[in-house]
Amino acid sequence: MAQALIGIALSLCLGISFAHAQTAKQSPPWSQLTQEQQRILAPIQGEWDKLDPPRKRKWLGIAQRYPKMKQEEQERLQRRMQEWANLTPAQRQAAREKYKEFEQLPAQERQAVRKKWEEYKEARAAQDAQKATEPPEEKPAESAAASDAPSEKPAESAVESEATPSGATGLQQR
Repeated sequence: MAQALIGIALSLCLGISFAHAQTAKQSPPWSQLTQEQQRILAPIQGEWDKLDPPRKRKWLGIAQRYPKMKQEEQERLQRRMQEWANLTPAQRQAAREKYKEFEQLPAQERQAVRKKWEEYKEARAAQDAQKATEPPEEKPAESAAASDAPSEKPAESAVESEATPSGATGLQQR
């Protein structure tokens, strides 16, 4: 009986060790990624260690498919990774919730939303192209004159700013 219990305990320990090793293999730290994986996933480097194992596996799968993607798909992926990395945690959660809502829409409604989104992107691109061809607007004469005027600082402010220690923010209490 004792040998059976020892055998079971040993089996459980080995099983847990194997499962942990598999999880660690599928969820490597950034330093264990290949140079190519690091290059592809560079926009999310700062987030990598915060990702849970399923998300890391997802990104590793994307990195594996990346070389087979067309150039424009690669560029789009890089842009989206950068945009995602720049979002706050609250913005990411809101985006996930919106995506879940979108996925629950009937197929026709999803298609209508996609069509409207494409129309919006095309209109936006046209606006951006038009702005790029227009000459820059000039400032009104009144604001240009105001910006050319020397700024006057009260004497006590000048003294306070000179007395501000190095590295201070410059904000003084009065």
